[in-house]
Amino acid sequence: MSTLAPQVDSLFYFIYYVSLISFVLIVGTMVFYVIKYRRRPGVKAQPSGHNNVLEVAWTVAPVFLLVYLFHAGWQGYVFGAVAPSNSLEIHVTGKQWTWDFTHMPSGAQESNALTVPVHQPVRLTMSSADVLHSFFVPAFRVKRDVVPGMFTTLWFEATHTTAEDEPLTVFCAEYCGSPHGRDAAGNPVVTAESSVAPNGNHSSMLATLRVTTREAYDRHVAQLDGPPAECEGNADPMACWGELLSQEMGCMGCHNTTGAAGGIAPTWRGLWGSSRAFTDGSTRDADENYIIQSVMEPQSQIVQGFGNANMPVYNPTENRKLALVAFIRSLATEGQ
Repeated sequence: MSTLAPQVDSLFYFIYYVSLISFVLIVGTMVFYVIKYRRRPGVKAQPSGHNNVLEVAWTVAPVFLLVYLFHAGWQGYVFGAVAPSNSLEIHVTGKQWTWDFTHMPSGAQESNALTVPVHQPVRLTMSSADVLHSFFVPAFRVKRDVVPGMFTTLWFEATHTTAEDEPLTVFCAEYCGSPHGRDAAGNPVVTAESSVAPNGNHSSMLATLRVTTREAYDRHVAQLDGPPAECEGNADPMACWGELLSQEMGCMGCHNTTGAAGGIAPTWRGLWGSSRAFTDGSTRDADENYIIQSVMEPQSQIVQGFGNANMPVYNPTENRKLALVAFIRSLATEGQ
């Protein structure tokens, strides 16, 4: 159901049939000669001799097969690794035991249910809020680890729409948590201290994936939660929302967006994509990971010249983190 699936399937079945034919030929030949040259009374075994042509042939022939397999595999890897420039962008956050999806640039969010348009490349930028997860859609032949503290990506283009009552399933292919709070029969155990039913476990981390027409997708996203009404009509609603959030959170009390140096904290103007030098001597480029880490763990990496800044810890929702990133990215200077 995706543009990648035919390449994956054709290479899989090629390897499968080559392995099957090789097995039959090798085992069949072995059995034939075992029977033909079996031990017989009065017959003495003779040396088999040496055939250079035959030995060179069966040594070289597999090389051509391996070169073809590497070439086909590399083509499929590159095709699956590089998303087309016109891809629709969706951010994915995995956490025990939920998938959160944020549609860009609107910032509309949904959980455990993803809707995408047909015949449209979709690029997923993924991260984890807790432990290692793995985003897996068997029908699309795509799977990628979702790692805490960093972003990973994958893309796909659906070739068919799904029936309304038969969505695809998104699995977590990583063992991301053992069951707890359940008895031997798998029933939730509610204690006197907590009347809230406990979470499920790794096997319950599923999401539905629906493929619709582009018009239906646009209607669906418009109905989801996202940036406030003040950002409607803005060219970048997420950046607009991020600017409002930066004011609500008091970020501008220490930072600024003018590019002025010498403040309490680094300016956000030109921050995106710049190289940051820290008090411990290390350096790092200012990307999504850096900005989010700076919001959630501000003391983990202190920029040189700002050792006296004492920024408080913030823990906004995933949607709001992305809005802040979008706002800072919108302040990038020319060439960044």
